[in-house]
Amino acid sequence: MGGQHGVTYRLDPARNRARIQRLGEFRVLGLHQIPQGAEIASAVLVRRESGFYLQVTGYLPKETLAARQKFPHPVGVDLGVRDKLTLSGGLKVDFEVPETPRLNRLQRRLFRTKPGSKNREHLRHLLRREHGRIANRRRDAQNKVLAFLRRYPAVAFQEDFVKGWSASFGRQVHHSGIGGLKARLRNSLATPLPVERFERTTGECSACGEALEVPLSARVVACPRCGRTEDRDLNAARVILRKGLGLSPNQALGVDRSEVTPMEREAAVRILGSNPWVRVSFLGEVGSPALWCREEITHQIGV
Repeated sequence: MGGQHGVTYRLDPARNRARIQRLGEFRVLGLHQIPQGAEIASAVLVRRESGFYLQVTGYLPKETLAARQKFPHPVGVDLGVRDKLTLSGGLKVDFEVPETPRLNRLQRRLFRTKPGSKNREHLRHLLRREHGRIANRRRDAQNKVLAFLRRYPAVAFQEDFVKGWSASFGRQVHHSGIGGLKARLRNSLATPLPVERFERTTGECSACGEALEVPLSARVVACPRCGRTEDRDLNAARVILRKGLGLSPNQALGVDRSEVTPMEREAAVRILGSNPWVRVSFLGEVGSPALWCREEITHQIGV
């Protein structure tokens, strides 16, 4: 890759090598992420606190993009603190990248150094690098979630005030980076369906539209009108999907689909399961979560 006139780099994904004019050849991790058949438009060497990175821009043929596996139905997404994302089909996604022990050690060492000393400046540099590594992990978790959601033809989500969650759940919100994910939903999806922030979602039955009083401590909602019992986040995701599509409760929507399809399972394990910080589970009819064992599911579907 990179043999055109005026190009100052050459990429060799098979050997994990990149040759840059006037700098020589380097070992580069992550070149396997470049899809087969991609046309590389540019590659820029970027220096950050956590190291040097090769920022690659490329193009894929339309036929390749069209051939990618797509899900046939839209989906509703409920954002939360305990389970970061709950999809209207019953899929739950949780991701959290905590501060590392190394970061805590560096902060303690920095506190004991003298202001203006060389040792203090060196520790500040190491701290910036460690913060950069943690930010990269959180960004990768977001990228995996967005890559999975892009397979749906349309994604409905509520414009939650995530910043306000920090007052009660500061550490969990910060470690997950869910605020950054929510900000990217509108711009990163082909057909986003945002629902107004003040629309009733958790406090409404997904089956009949009855208004419900659901305390924050309740994990299951029960409708006194139709008798439906459901996980609170799953109920909210289905209401979000219905409102995102602009449909009333009595219109045929199929939001009562309670099973994760085999196609979604395979894609969830392959895309989300590739990040060790992402935890995937699914809900059955009774609304109780059953954790996917990544190794078992991977073995069953042969990926």
